[in-house]
Amino acid sequence: MPIARIRKVSPSITAIDMNGPFQVAVFLVRHERGLALVDAGFPGWHYAVLAAVESFPWPNRITHVILTHAHADHVGSASQIASAAGAEIVASAAEKPFIEGVPLARAARDLLPRLVLRVNHFLGRRRLPVTRVGRVVAEGDVLCGLRVVAAPGHTPGQIALVHDEDGVVLCADAVFNFGQQIGHDPVPGMTVDARQAEGSMARIAELGVDHIVPSHGPPIVGDAPARIRSFLEGRRARRSA
Repeated sequence: MPIARIRKVSPSITAIDMNGPFQVAVFLVRHERGLALVDAGFPGWHYAVLAAVESFPWPNRITHVILTHAHADHVGSASQIASAAGAEIVASAAEKPFIEGVPLARAARDLLPRLVLRVNHFLGRRRLPVTRVGRVVAEGDVLCGLRVVAAPGHTPGQIALVHDEDGVVLCADAVFNFGQQIGHDPVPGMTVDARQAEGSMARIAELGVDHIVPSHGPPIVGDAPARIRSFLEGRRARRSA
C-alpha cells in the first residue's frame, strides 16, 4: 500500500498524495450529498483512499468516482472503491472504451506512442481489475460542483474538471508539474497525440482560472496561464528553429 498524505487544495477539494511507483494525487471533492472522488490511483490503492475518507466529517460517502482518463495510475482502484462505497463510475464517452479495456495504442497518432502504449498495455494495463463506466459526461456538464472540460491529447477522451466556486482546475494529466517544469508528457510515448495535447494545454490557459492542480506535481498557483503559454511558445519556437 502506498504512503498517503492528505493535502487541502481549496475549501471544497482535498488531495490525497500517493507515493508508490511514482507520485500521483487523487482528489476528494465535497458536495451536498457527500464526496466525489476524482481518479483512483494504481491497483491496490483503494485501502489508502478508503482509510483517508474515514477521517472526513459526515457526509463522507463517496457518491461518484470520476475518472479523467484511462491510464493505470488513474483507474486502477476505481472498481474496488466504487464497489465498497456504492458509487457510480463516471467518465467521458470517448474515454469509456479505453477505461473498460481497449488498448490506448489503437488511438496513438505516431509510432513512438503506439509502441510504448502497446508495451504498457501488455505489461500492466491489461491486468487491471475490470472497470465499467456507469455514466458518461460531456463538455459543459456539471457534476458534484465540477464542470467538465474536454482535454484530449494525452488520451483520446481525457477531461479536466473546473470547480467554479473555488476557482480551481483539476487538470488531470493535461498539465504536469515536475521540478518546476511543466509539460504534458514527462514519460515519452504515453501521450497519444502531442499536438492535440498542446491544444488542450492552451485551452486550460484560457479558462480564466489561475489555480491549476495537476495529478502529478504541486499546484500551479497564480501564474498558471502565463506558465502554460510560455511552455507552448517554447515548443513552437523549437519546432520552427
